[in-house]
Amino acid sequence: MPLPSSFSYYGREDGGSIDSDVRRAYEDGSPKLKAIALSRLRILATLPRREWHEGYFKKLSGNCDGLWEIRFLAENVQQRPLGFHITETEFVILLWAREKGGKFVPKAACEIALRRKAELLQDRKLKHDLWLALE
Repeated sequence: MPLPSSFSYYGREDGGSIDSDVRRAYEDGSPKLKAIALSRLRILATLPRREWHEGYFKKLSGNCDGLWEIRFLAENVQQRPLGFHITETEFVILLWAREKGGKFVPKAACEIALRRKAELLQDRKLKHDLWLALE
């Protein structure tokens, strides 16, 4: 039986490979960061969207309106991958941000993610299936 939720990520094709800061942030992370991130994604994948709650996932507002963040702590830093639901069952991770002192790093995280969202909605080739096995 398929999982109720799935993930994809933003990336540009570059000479046969996919250039993605989302994937780099995960792959360059410590084993602990990878384990926590994978655990969080697996939890969300088992839940229908209506059951995603603020402990794991939060709708953003203000200059981030139209985005949501996946929330978890790893490497003593609040990890905040930003994205949106492209369908009721699929969440696209646009940018891997972090939070320090109540502010996103990079500082322009929301602007970057919103620009990527607009690009992806115009060109679906920028959306790639998540490389991680969630089952």
